[in-house]
Amino acid sequence: MSAYKLQAQQNLVNWAQTQRDYDVLREQGEVVRVDFPFGGEGWMTTTYDLARKFYNDPTFSIEKMMSMSDYPRIRQIEASNAGNPSFLQYDGAKHQAKRAVLMKHLTVKRVNAMRARTQEFIDAGLDDFEAQGAPADITTIFARLVPLHVLCAMLGTPTITDRDFIESCYLIVDSRAKTMEDVIEAYTIQSRFFSELYEEKVRNPGDDLMSAMIQDTADGLWTADELRSLGTTLLAAAHDATGAMLNGMLEWLSYEPELYQRLRQEPESFPRAFEELFRLVSVGIGVARGRVAAEDTDLGGVHIREGEAVGGNLLAAHFDPAAFPNPTAFDMDRENPNPHLAFGYGPHACPGAQLARMEISLALKTVLQRYERFENVQPSEGWRERRLLKGAPEVVVRWERA
Repeated sequence: MSAYKLQAQQNLVNWAQTQRDYDVLREQGEVVRVDFPFGGEGWMTTTYDLARKFYNDPTFSIEKMMSMSDYPRIRQIEASNAGNPSFLQYDGAKHQAKRAVLMKHLTVKRVNAMRARTQEFIDAGLDDFEAQGAPADITTIFARLVPLHVLCAMLGTPTITDRDFIESCYLIVDSRAKTMEDVIEAYTIQSRFFSELYEEKVRNPGDDLMSAMIQDTADGLWTADELRSLGTTLLAAAHDATGAMLNGMLEWLSYEPELYQRLRQEPESFPRAFEELFRLVSVGIGVARGRVAAEDTDLGGVHIREGEAVGGNLLAAHFDPAAFPNPTAFDMDRENPNPHLAFGYGPHACPGAQLARMEISLALKTVLQRYERFENVQPSEGWRERRLLKGAPEVVVRWERA
């Protein structure tokens, strides 16, 4: 059996074909052999239950992978030493200790304290969207910018408008960085920005996340290099991924006028629809980062040798019919649905999930309340046949204020 080619992220993929591929792979087993995008073969999970098991199993290590000179990689940047050390590269107690430092600043209370400011950014973004006239594109002027505004406000810096910096975020967080030169250049841009921000906040601390984390370094909980890496992670991953999710959900609603009207008329149904959208709207190839087996082990009936790479595929998990009957259908009325894995699972699950959920929920609710009509100008019967992994580059809609 030849290895399945796990493609690097692209701007456009055939969403339906990908799901058919997963169906075929699932017939071969819960764990199958794959080619990683940047070097070598490994293994990949194909089911929901096994993905959850894998991401909770300490036998599979990220930290061990970082000590290897070469290994199968999902992204080119994994092989780079250009960036500062990140707590995301640690395992076990070391990872949890560093993660806890960040999480105390991303509590539900702190996230909720950002709601009013986030609403201001959302309202201003929609004002700019409307200023284009009707129909208009909502992606760049709204969905991509709101998360950037929120993160910059949390860090205590004016909103970043430099296009080279924003592009460096995209290069770092996904597979647009194809060469090591791309990676090093992106990290150079990021490092320069965060070094300047770090020094400014040391001189003039404020009531913001960056100042609080600098105090954590003074208390010995982080190093300055780890803090710079955290800033890169927040801006490169959080604003890009959150914007891509929001764009994908807005695109979905623009193609589904009946769903849109139902959510307007039945606001109590929004939470169910919200979770189903997270399951269906993809922002990656499914494997955020591989791991290696720290020792010989068995997974899904397959013997994995020490040092072999494994990826838990969250996208395949979301389209596992055993977990989600009729998985390609949007069904907000599923009975007792399994929780989605859009923010990962286990100890390394996304630490910014609560912030992203708040931003996206508030943005969607505002759109639903504000617009009586929100419809794609060129609806296509085959629109679900393709999904944009990094979010639609353009979503042009006819809109009418309520």
